[in-house]
Amino acid sequence: MSTNNRKPRRQFSADTKLQILKEGRHTNLSLSQVCEQYQISPTLFYQWERQADQAALKALTGQARGRKKVRPAEEQLRADVQRLQAVIAELSAENLQLKKGRWR
Repeated sequence: MSTNNRKPRRQFSADTKLQILKEGRHTNLSLSQVCEQYQISPTLFYQWERQADQAALKALTGQARGRKKVRPAEEQLRADVQRLQAVIAELSAENLQLKKGRWR
């Protein structure tokens, strides 16, 4: 039986991570002081910072205008649905004509 001297990993919420990043970026404290205060490594801080920057860039990237591109499989399904709707409409019209003819 081996003993493990590691501490269990802590989970930080997104709000807490954002607060730590703001403190590290915008306070008069040094980054090492902020990391020490929250008991995290500077490497972890920089990892969160990189993730936050990537997410901000993605959020701020302009979205393409117009219709969204559809995958070929989705396009095929849409075509099938339209074809089936046309068949249903045709059968319904034919059914109505037959009913009208029978009840005269």
